[in-house]
Amino acid sequence: MKARCIETLQQARTVVETKAPDDASAFAAWLYQISQRVAEAAKEGGFLRFGGVAVSEAEKATLSEISAALKIA
Repeated sequence: MKARCIETLQQARTVVETKAPDDASAFAAWLYQISQRVAEAAKEGGFLRFGGVAVSEAEKATLSEISAALKIA
């Protein structure tokens, strides 16, 4: 599922690059911002919302994959 979503992000970036190249960077940044906010939506670990981390290592790895798919430096 994750691989398919990342592939879809790559396809979306490619379509925007083709149809509206001036908007491609802003569009990619917007998509990445959404991904980052989703990753930060709930803490991982901890007990009764105390402790834990805002973004898990798995989420960080996925954000890195999304960044690469969207060609964000």
